[in-house]
Amino acid sequence: MRRTTTRLSALALTVTLVSAGCSGGDDEGSDDPSSSSAPDTSPAATPSPEDISAAVDDRGADQALEDAVDATLANRAFTIAFEAQLEIQDQQLGLTAEGSVDYDATIADVRLGVEQSGQSQDVEILADGGTAWVAVAGDQAPEVPDGATYVSGDASALAESASFSPEDLIGVAIVLRAGDDAEAGEPEEVDGVEAATWSFTVPYEDAVAAAGEDAEAFQSALSLTGGATASDLLVEAAVGPDDVVRRLTISIDGGDLPVGGTYDLELSDVGQPVEPPEAPADDDIATGPEAEALFAQLLG
Repeated sequence: MRRTTTRLSALALTVTLVSAGCSGGDDEGSDDPSSSSAPDTSPAATPSPEDISAAVDDRGADQALEDAVDATLANRAFTIAFEAQLEIQDQQLGLTAEGSVDYDATIADVRLGVEQSGQSQDVEILADGGTAWVAVAGDQAPEVPDGATYVSGDASALAESASFSPEDLIGVAIVLRAGDDAEAGEPEEVDGVEAATWSFTVPYEDAVAAAGEDAEAFQSALSLTGGATASDLLVEAAVGPDDVVRRLTISIDGGDLPVGGTYDLELSDVGQPVEPPEAPADDDIATGPEAEALFAQLLG
């Protein structure tokens, strides 16, 4: 089994873990802030359940869920709660992500975790728009110099990192592009808004094909290789009136294959300002060339 590498992206960790467990194959940009704007989720802009149903009926499942993917990936500020529990052959894999992020302001207060075969790693990302701090801990995690907890650098380096993008945290939502035959359920209140609900089952390979130009991002978010690509994905989603996904559950059904598990994603505070985190204590931040090199490594 390959060594688990520590990176900022929770979903980059997914690639490493799932690929290692299924096949032993090879492991595998920030959005332009000026090209998107925060969705309007104010009460005055929230349609009634009847309006939601009418809009869904007018568009149909395929267009409604296509719009949901576009709006979700374009959203620049949110609070995330993500958990994945996977079983690959005899391996138990766990992934978590929680916290808040504003990509346009480069503000983040996010914690990522991974557990694999009894070993674990945790990454904490803090950014206040000017400075970014990163902490790593756990098995096989790189040692932070000076006995400190954090390394730091200019927040612009985080904003420019390929690991700091909505696709890295919420790329699993791309699965909804495969929901042409999704069934609509009863509207539910999620994150203070009336959300349309959808469910469908799709083979993993078909979901990759339906992702189109987003296929690479989807495969990075949910990477099944070898025989595991024959698995089915059972998808349930709740989509807000702004078309942003509020809740997404993906269950992996490998049939006779030794693979299974669930992905659970919840988004809240969509489009809302994110409070900058407090800076760590000065004596808990490593300095010097070695610390700077580690900061750059973690952003890779």
